[in-house]
Amino acid sequence: MNVANIARRLVAGEFHYALGRFETVRRGYSALRRLSPRSRQRAPAGPPVALPTLPVSLFAGQTADRALAELRRDSIATGFDLPWAMVEELVEFATHSPLQRRLRDERMFYRHDVRNGRLADGSPAVMGIVPDPLDCPAVRRVCRDPLLMECAGAFLGFPATKIIPRLFWSFVTDASDDERRQLGQTIDWHYDVHDFHFCSAQFYLTDVSPGAGEHELVRGSHHGKSLRMLLGSANARDEELFTRFARDRILVVEGPAGTGFLEDTSCYHRAVPPANRDRLMLQLWLS
Repeated sequence: MNVANIARRLVAGEFHYALGRFETVRRGYSALRRLSPRSRQRAPAGPPVALPTLPVSLFAGQTADRALAELRRDSIATGFDLPWAMVEELVEFATHSPLQRRLRDERMFYRHDVRNGRLADGSPAVMGIVPDPLDCPAVRRVCRDPLLMECAGAFLGFPATKIIPRLFWSFVTDASDDERRQLGQTIDWHYDVHDFHFCSAQFYLTDVSPGAGEHELVRGSHHGKSLRMLLGSANARDEELFTRFARDRILVVEGPAGTGFLEDTSCYHRAVPPANRDRLMLQLWLS
């Protein structure tokens, strides 16, 4: 159990981390936001995107009602695929942008500096995070998409006012699991708690097939967690997770470059380390 860690976060003022893991709290927060949309909010965990939505969506094949039904049933809604021209723009930007191994790491490098999953000094390059993704017009365009925001708002119960984009490479490397964890790669089953209520939009910008950094989730695990799971660590070992949820709920998300999906990341999910192809992903934290 990890009650001490939750208590420490409460003392530090991180009330969302302790409370946002409970489904009843998330629902109550949605109701409160609907009743009091101008209520004072805590400071965001990253830079908000203060841009109006655009009139035309990139995602003509999806609807808010269908996305909401899929999220409530399976923790994931598909059908948010990016057009190829936008994928190319994002890949070009991420290929030539300076990168960090993890956020707030002062050391910068470029993708071409990575050789066999290592930097010039031999240290592992597990991830390469673009520090300023909003410098890319395509990132700003996705953040302003009207249908994406409508679907996120339908799920949250209120318009998303915090939109935090992350653009990052996951490299093929022989780094150990411990090195991956230390450098922020989420290879273990876990659920997110980055606000009182939240979801995430994710877009593959490279082809993702077996060995190329698949995203995995346990469908429907956004609810039904045991008390131990809620009060303990947000991470879970296989034996604990699949005592509670059937293994056939595992969904491995694969698809060509541009594949996008909206996810209730209070479900259990993890990143599979790429083995034969570097992966580039755009992720939006929405709350």
